Order: sequence, then structure tokens, then C-alpha cells
Amino acid sequence: MNNLSPVCWLLLIGMVAPAMNPLLAQSDNDRTLKPLPHTDPENTGQWQLQPDFSDEFNDGLIGEQWHIQGRDDGQGAYYNNNRGRNSQFIPAAITESMGRLQIKSRWAPDFEFSKGYGNPPITTGALISKQFLHYGYMEIRCRVGKSPMSAAFWAVGTDNRGELDVFEHVGQSWDVTKDNADITQTMQMSIHNWDRAINENLSNRRHWTQKHTLGFDVTDTMHVYAADWSENDIRFYVDGNLIRTLTKSEANRVMFNGLGGWVIDKPQRVWIDCELFDWEGRISELRPEMFGDEAVFEVDYVRIWKRGVDCPNIETQNLPNLVSNSDFATDLSGWKTKGAVVVQNVSKWKYWKDNNESADPNAMQIGAGGTGAASQEITVKPNTHYLLTAHLRTPATSGTLEPSNLRTKPLVFHEGWMGVQDYGGGRLIRKVFHNWFQSYSIKFTTGENDTTATIFFNNTETQRGGLLHVDTVSVVELKDLRKHGN
Repeated sequence: MNNLSPVCWLLLIGMVAPAMNPLLAQSDNDRTLKPLPHTDPENTGQWQLQPDFSDEFNDGLIGEQWHIQGRDDGQGAYYNNNRGRNSQFIPAAITESMGRLQIKSRWAPDFEFSKGYGNPPITTGALISKQFLHYGYMEIRCRVGKSPMSAAFWAVGTDNRGELDVFEHVGQSWDVTKDNADITQTMQMSIHNWDRAINENLSNRRHWTQKHTLGFDVTDTMHVYAADWSENDIRFYVDGNLIRTLTKSEANRVMFNGLGGWVIDKPQRVWIDCELFDWEGRISELRPEMFGDEAVFEVDYVRIWKRGVDCPNIETQNLPNLVSNSDFATDLSGWKTKGAVVVQNVSKWKYWKDNNESADPNAMQIGAGGTGAASQEITVKPNTHYLLTAHLRTPATSGTLEPSNLRTKPLVFHEGWMGVQDYGGGRLIRKVFHNWFQSYSIKFTTGENDTTATIFFNNTETQRGGLLHVDTVSVVELKDLRKHGN
């Protein structure tokens, strides 16, 4: 702290009033004057906009800082030899119109696809930065198209070692057997390692992931998503709310062949694209009418900043945890239970603490030999945003995507659920079916007169319920960082 620049000191202690400097106190309407991260309107980070990765998409032309996948710019037509997933990237899918980037996905049976592509016959697009980013604050304002395509804002290096997904959003559920009707309200953040040297048998090298229930449909309107990527952590934001902080030390607790999960330490290109994920539904269930006029990923802007010299990573953590007995260290006190619910030492399970912050070996176990449910009523404030987070897994599941070399046959999919109800809004629920601990979260907003909410975990929502482990549960009040004084 002794090395902070004078400007940073002034900003940190509040001696520079935002009202005296219009560039530091911007509304949504005047951000183009001097854009700042939407979570730091007072510019405490002394942010420096990076033109090599930023675009307002206002001039009707795709900027020279971008590579359009499929068009040779002297470095090849397809960066990373990536032509698309269950679809093909083509330049014609990328346009700029009325102040927005548009990526159109089409059902195109008459298109002349590259060898190995065309089943299903879908064309789409990808926009990629020509330069490499090494840490920075990444922000995008966008709306996802209404189609089965996944829209994504992400980054990866040329060696494919570390992939950082700020978000992956799917715009439509299309396969009723997948039980994912809430998919358009789901945000997935991930870190992958595609380096084959770590383990040739791992078909999916996801080191860390979190599925987050947003509380809104990503295809309805524009929202702002951001990630502050630094040397020691990454912070994910949605519409001014901090959703998750992943530290380097936490990520490195997930080990593959001795390599920790923090594999996002090298320069990366920034991607904006659409793909089709066949694990979200069977390709055979796709129909041409699912790729209509609204199958367009629209981007208002993408902006990336570097923090000023000597300016610290400002603390933006949310408020204290409202859940009692959140880590089940010794018992189930504070929880209302029904059926098969116990405290269980889960350290005997392989990967038992991957991605799990709890210091003790115990977790709440639901459904050993039957069905079970647990709930807790918490005190909340009316008309306030909250975030429910928990580490969950269904340990008997063997059909998950990762890690493939640990799968057994026949494949078994067990499901568990967490959710919130009686808070002044509709019942919100999040499904889990992975055999190692992952972090899941749900945002909810209390009603005007509601002072309590009930969080719950169970294996009873459908017939596919199975053994569920629950640990490190939290409910915190969310701060709107778009407002001054936070």
C-alpha cells in the first residue's frame, strides 16, 4: 500500500468526489464519454481502456482489432484450427448493424460445409481478438439469441492450455429428456485445460466450473457480464453484482496429474461466438424452425481495461453469510430435515474436496437408502437481492462428462436439487448431477414485505433423485456496485 500512486490514494480515501468529476460519475447514457467498468463508477482502479480488445460496434464495420473466424487475415482462416462445434463458423454470420454486433445462427442444409461438418447443418460465427490479453477487466453487454445455440464470451491461448469462460449461455432447451427447462436462466463459468499432456484419457478437461441461476431469461433483453481477471483471482459480475470470486489457491486444489486448476496464467485471445453443445440435448431433436429470425447473439459493446499502475484490486466482497451451521462440521443443528439426512464424513470419496472450501471432512448427506430433504428459514430484508451458493455433488453418478477415465458402466445419472422459496417470488431451483463437488448459485430478490426466505436441498424433485452431498452453504446480500459509495 505504501507504493500507491497519489491519485489512487485520493480515490481510495474518498477525497475526490465523483460529483466534482463527471468522468468518474457516469450514467448509462454518458458512458461513451469515458467508459469505465460498470462495477467501478468512481474509477478507483484508474482503468485504462484497451482498444485492441474493445469495440462499441457503432460504425457499421468490424474493427481491425478482430479476426472473423473463417476469413484469412494472414494468420490463417481458422485460429486454433477451430471451425466450430456441431456447427461451422462462417464470415457471413458476422455483421454489425444499428450499433450492435450480430452473430446469426442458421439452419443451412444447402451450405457447402467443410469436411466433417454439416450434421447438423448449422452455420454460425466467431469474432476473435488478434492480440493477446494477459489479465484485465473484461466486460460485455449482450442479449443471447433464441435458439439451441450457446453464446459465449471467453478467452484461450494458442496452445489451448487454459480456457477462461466468462459465460456460456444456451438460448433454448430443445430435448425434453434432458430436464433442463431452466437453461435460459443459467450462466456457466469455467476454466478448462485442453493440453493433452495432462491426461490423454480425459475427454473433458474442465478444472473448475460454477452454474449460476440468474433470475432472468438471457434471451429477453441486454445484460452486463464481466470478469476481473488478475494474477491471483478472478471475479465474476452480472449487472453490478459480484457472483463469484475464484482464487488461484482454490483453483489449484483441483489436481490432474499433479497440475493445479489455475491454468489461466498465460496471454489469451478474446472470443465472442456461438456453438452447439450436444450434451445439452440430442442432435436428432433439433428442428429447422428453432433457427429463426431471433437466433441472433447481439452485442452492444465489449470493453476491456487494465488497472492503473500501483492501484490495488479493490475489495468487493458481499455481506456476511446468513446461514447458520453452513458447513455441517459436527451436526445438523439449524436445519429442518425429513427422511434420510445425516452428517457424513465424505473424505473416503475420491476427489472429495475438489473445489470445496470446507476445512472439515464432513458434509450433509441426503438420500442414503431413500429420499430426504433439508431446509432452513433465514431472515432477510424486503426488496433486496441475495445470492444462495453451495458446493454440491451426487457421488454415485458415473455418467458425467468429467473425468471420463473414472466412468464406470453402466452409466448412472443421479440428481439432487437446491433452491429457495417463500421469499416473495416464484420457487427457484438448481439441479446437480456431477460426482465431484462443484459450486452452484442462485440469485433471488425478496418481495416488498418479505422478511424471511427458505433455502432447501433434496433428492425428491423427480424419480432420478439419488445420493446428494451438500457443503459450505451461504446466503449473502448482494451489493449493487454500479452505485457510488459501494
